[in-house]
Amino acid sequence: MTDTRKAKVYVTGITHNDTTSCYPEGTQAMREAGTILIQKFSANGKTPLSRVKIVRGLLDDNGQKLKEAERTLPSWFNPEDICNHFNGKPINFDA
Repeated sequence: MTDTRKAKVYVTGITHNDTTSCYPEGTQAMREAGTILIQKFSANGKTPLSRVKIVRGLLDDNGQKLKEAERTLPSWFNPEDICNHFNGKPINFDA
């Protein structure tokens, strides 16, 4: 997890929390500068909600950083559909 952008390598990481112990040592500055963090919510710790918060890494239409911006995830944004997308079953973004 060094500067993956230079190698044109993209990493998807899923973690239970955004703490230093969840990542390799010495990567905090790179994470802050080059990663997207989306915080997902659940109703009771088990039932996922479509509500998310953009913590870092995304921009709005004017190029401003979205920080702590609440949004709703589309129904296709789930691990199974994303995995299938990269394995021959493209996501139907219009559904």
